Amino acid sequence: MVEMVKRISILFIVLSFFACSPTGIKLTGNIETGVTISDEGAFSNILNELASRAEYALLIGNDGTAALISARSFDQILIEKHKNNWNSKSNVLPAVCNIRNLKEICIYTKTSFENNHFSDRINEFEFLGESCKNGYYVRKYKEHTGE
Repeated sequence: MVEMVKRISILFIVLSFFACSPTGIKLTGNIETGVTISDEGAFSNILNELASRAEYALLIGNDGTAALISARSFDQILIEKHKNNWNSKSNVLPAVCNIRNLKEICIYTKTSFENNHFSDRINEFEFLGESCKNGYYVRKYKEHTGE
């Protein structure tokens, strides 16, 4: 009985550690690996610190919805944290850019030839269409479910 209480206590401590640890959005693509976004704010400002030469970004939600935006649109996206979820928000861009529960942002840079993860990653999505608002074009994708 005492041994079981110890195990449950250890499990509780471990789970509490992960629940309280700061989390961020995984940043992938043909950029340095292992980078995460852990700050809120204008997407362009965040990228200036992490991937200053980014030309495109694929914003990917937990539900598999994704929006491909160009560098021209980076100033129009806000990255916000609400409770334990990260979201992208824009009043200027098409509604598809308002993604709840971001799990990843995949970056494309023309100047980096270290890997082709961006191409590999976007091939895992189905193109659904293109939207335009205020002169900004955004491509909408849905992640393949493997069915």
